[in-house]
Amino acid sequence: MSDSDSDESLNTEDLNEINSTNDNQFEEEETVEVEVKGIEREKQTKKVKKSEVKPVKQKKERTEKQKAATLRMLEAKKKKKEEKLKNKTETEKPKKTKSKKEVENVINENLDEIDNEIENEIVEEVQNNKKTKKPPSEKQLAARANLIKINKARAEARKQGKDAGAKVGRKAHSYNVIREKIIYMMPDGSGDFKRVRPPVITDKQRQRQKQIEENEEEFEQIQEKATKVLRKTKNGKVDGRSQKSPAQLKVLEKAREKAKIIRDEKLKAKREKDKNELKNVVTDSVLDVVTKPASEIKEIKEKKRITEEQKRKYKLKKDLSLFC
Repeated sequence: MSDSDSDESLNTEDLNEINSTNDNQFEEEETVEVEVKGIEREKQTKKVKKSEVKPVKQKKERTEKQKAATLRMLEAKKKKKEEKLKNKTETEKPKKTKSKKEVENVINENLDEIDNEIENEIVEEVQNNKKTKKPPSEKQLAARANLIKINKARAEARKQGKDAGAKVGRKAHSYNVIREKIIYMMPDGSGDFKRVRPPVITDKQRQRQKQIEENEEEFEQIQEKATKVLRKTKNGKVDGRSQKSPAQLKVLEKAREKAKIIRDEKLKAKREKDKNELKNVVTDSVLDVVTKPASEIKEIKEKKRITEEQKRKYKLKKDLSLFC
């Protein structure tokens, strides 16, 4: 292969052809001015690409039948209007207009009657709305005259630029109100007294105190019936920990009944035992008296007797049992 065939570089002519084709492809599209809707009076336009402008739909031309129909409608409306105008002119009568002089003559003739009617109406209204009042007394009239005189003098003084004085009228009532003020004082450490805010007891605190008093009364009633000392809470109620519950009381009652039965049985057995022992002793003593001689009986009694040493030990044991 030759050098010219192996070289793949482009000539200047080839480059110019490529550039011309690219320029034709990327040429800017033509722009068109389009109206923009707005509030301003002057028309506003903007430039838009020709391809972006939407084609305006052209209205279809009306047919001859449609045009003939619209003409018939217009003629019918005109005829209706003309008929209405004719009817109005026929029914309405022409009004007679009076001149100004004729009107003035009529008023002057009936002037006295009009005035009398107006006065009568005014009098009737006043009588209906009028309230019966007492006539003012001489003192009231004198006071009014004095007040008018003083007000005139004050008005003249104000015109001249002088001090008009205080306003005339009734004086306000003066009341002497005496209020007691309680001040709570408390001694401090240095020998003086310091002021303390008074204690304020609210309705809630009063209600709580009342409830505590009622609870304490109930506690005293329960304490009288109880067999042991009960505890009391802050509210004055019985502390449940110091008082047995109803279930515990039932169990306790059953245990007491059982213990009573056992105690009765033991007492009965003890009595029978003592009775048998006494019976045996009596029978033995009778047999001894009958069968044995008196010397043997004396020896037996002496053996059964307690010595002084035994008595002392028994007494010591009894005294020690008090402290144990």
